[in-house]
Amino acid sequence: MSTQKIKSIMKKSIATVQCQTPLKDIIKTLLRSKQAHLPVINASNKLIGMVSQIDCHKALLISGYHCDKPVKVNDIMTSSYLTLSPYDSISDVTISSLESTVNLFPVVEDEKLVGIVNRADLLTILNENLSLCEHA
Repeated sequence: MSTQKIKSIMKKSIATVQCQTPLKDIIKTLLRSKQAHLPVINASNKLIGMVSQIDCHKALLISGYHCDKPVKVNDIMTSSYLTLSPYDSISDVTISSLESTVNLFPVVEDEKLVGIVNRADLLTILNENLSLCEHA
């Protein structure tokens, strides 16, 4: 497993939202994709943030209570997140992500979003490797 790279397990078909996406559209995309987080990209496909279901919950509660101006993704996204390279080792990523509670990791190359990896992807490959050990 130590030689396997993130590019071998990353998903290239990615649900994303763009800058200035309204909250109602973010929620639709989250529900349709069944992801807990969405990468936020600009027109050049550069990753600029991440938005989560929890971010949307908070925004709905606050804006619904105060009847504030319409909420956009730029208002609620986080700009602090862990990114992976397609060439990162799966074992290194698995170890370094143990302290994180995030379930979705954007994969970036040359500042552009090229894929995603989630914890289930990491768990699947770890389980496959364990199965190989059991048969050896």
